[in-house]
Amino acid sequence: MTKTKKPSAREAPLVKRRIAALLDKTETNGCTPGEADAAIRKARELVRQYKLDPGAFRWPEKPSVAEAEPTSEPNASKPSPATASNRGKGIGKLAEQLIVERPDWTYRRIAEEVNIRIEGAKTTDKSVRWYASKMRKSGVEVLRRGGANGERK
Repeated sequence: MTKTKKPSAREAPLVKRRIAALLDKTETNGCTPGEADAAIRKARELVRQYKLDPGAFRWPEKPSVAEAEPTSEPNASKPSPATASNRGKGIGKLAEQLIVERPDWTYRRIAEEVNIRIEGAKTTDKSVRWYASKMRKSGVEVLRRGGANGERK
C-alpha cells in the first residue's frame, strides 16, 4: 500500500520532473502502447502519493492499446491484476490471446508470433506454456499442448 505524503521543498521539484518524464513516454515519442500506459499509471500513482495537483501536468492522450481505460483523473482506481499489463509490453496479454485464438499452434509458434509482434520481446515456448498453465488455474479452458517443444498431443 502506498502512503500519501507532501513532498519536502527539496523533494518537490524532483518528483514533478519524474512525473513529467513519465508523461513524456508516449507512442509518438517511440514507446509501445503498453509502455506508455504503464508510464501514465505510474505518474497517476506518484501524483496521488505526493498529493499533487493533477492539473499542474500535461496528461497525454491514452495509448492506442490500453488494457484498462485510463482516465484523465489520477485518482482513478487501479485496474485489477487480471487486466493489468505485464511489465508494460503486453507480452502476456498477447500470449494469452493467441493461446485461446490459435488452438492449432504450438507453444513455440505462439512464442515466435509474440516476438514478431512486440519489439524487444524474448518470449520462449516455456514462458507461453507458463501462461497457459496460469490460465487453466484461473478457470479458462485451454487446449493442452504437450512435448518438450510445445507440440500438440
